[in-house]
Amino acid sequence: MRDQDRALSLAERVLKAAAGADQAQVSVAVSDASYARFARNYVVQNLASVSTQITLTYYVGKKSGSVSTDDASPASIARMVAAARAIAQRVPPDNGFVSLPKPAAIATAARSYYDTTADATADDRVEKLLPLFARMKTSDLSSSGFATTQINTVAIANSLGVRAAFTGTMSGLQLKAIAERTSGFAEFYGPDFSMLDPQAVAERAAMKATLSRVPANLKPGTYTVLLEPSAFAAALKALTEGMGAGDVLEDKDSWMVGRIGKRVFSPNFTLRDDWSHPLFANAPFNTGDGAPTKKLTLIDRGVAKHYVSSTYTANKYHVPNTGHPGFPANGVVEPGTRSREALLASIERGVLISRTWYERVVDPRAAAITGITRDGVYLIENGKLTKTLKNFRYFVSMIDALKDVEFSNAQVLTEPDSDTSYSSVLPDAKIAKYNLAAQTSFA
Repeated sequence: MRDQDRALSLAERVLKAAAGADQAQVSVAVSDASYARFARNYVVQNLASVSTQITLTYYVGKKSGSVSTDDASPASIARMVAAARAIAQRVPPDNGFVSLPKPAAIATAARSYYDTTADATADDRVEKLLPLFARMKTSDLSSSGFATTQINTVAIANSLGVRAAFTGTMSGLQLKAIAERTSGFAEFYGPDFSMLDPQAVAERAAMKATLSRVPANLKPGTYTVLLEPSAFAAALKALTEGMGAGDVLEDKDSWMVGRIGKRVFSPNFTLRDDWSHPLFANAPFNTGDGAPTKKLTLIDRGVAKHYVSSTYTANKYHVPNTGHPGFPANGVVEPGTRSREALLASIERGVLISRTWYERVVDPRAAAITGITRDGVYLIENGKLTKTLKNFRYFVSMIDALKDVEFSNAQVLTEPDSDTSYSSVLPDAKIAKYNLAAQTSFA
């Protein structure tokens, strides 16, 4: 594709300018993103931007300097090379560094580019939102959120001969349906904009926003919960943030230490890392260094199997290079056999959680995480949503939580994580015991 060819050509131009380095790597990331932002059932802003970030890492022996710029002019490239060289000459050596990756076969990318997304116009994005606004008005609701279409390109070139480039499209819709004192959240993400059904997204959000007019109290405690995929993705960080080789082998500050090869979770839980899943638009290589990414089963029917590694950590710890940026970047949780509706109907008394924020892993060895719910928490009674609840701070060990879990039979692509920018492909998760530690005063 022309986008990745141009990005790779730029990377090679910078690499040529850094010919004096013992080793050097150049990455070029190009984001072509357009948004229709809305509030109060009106589009309030249409915007589009194209940004390019060029990053050079220049090695002098085991010392390195990295510099980034968005200016691709010859003068800027010369300044970047000089600055990276100067840093590399001044910093102490990194004795863990062995080498940048050498050329290796990279799998052909799965279909990741859709003209329906790449060619979408401002009018197309607004047109998608009109049924959403109509649905909001039917229930006397306001709304806020955005629709987006994006083309993302990355290229890697290094002095050892690695050349890798990838272009993919992504589209998304985030909606918060807003009543006077309650709200409901729904979203869509996928590489193909034509698959976005705004009416379905609007219906999910409106149903939750109109469940009750006033948020109710619920005594903090341990409840059965149904985590929608966005909330489940946030909770899974308690596991994935500790699944890098550095966490396991050097820091030894990971829940995997002493547990690899053992059954840790419910047999219902299988976690794979698979960049080729059709809901992704992910590169088949590590976008940090250009090494090919292996498909892995990380947790197999509850048994902890594999951690992931980058070129740096693979060389340092003498383990296979899986081609990852220090954590699983393409997480896929295998679905269950029952529908979301069936899982909901099976809960006698519990809580539905739509989304969370302010997540922090507080004990990596126990995969313990805390965070705050947002944009919709609901009481489940006799298999039905009955009340909107005020928000909670949760505190839970995912090792314990995932010992008794069941998943819905449908997977969705989640919103990009605010810390890593990566998404996951996840079902809804019914967890038998989840600690809602404290309730807030607001919904």
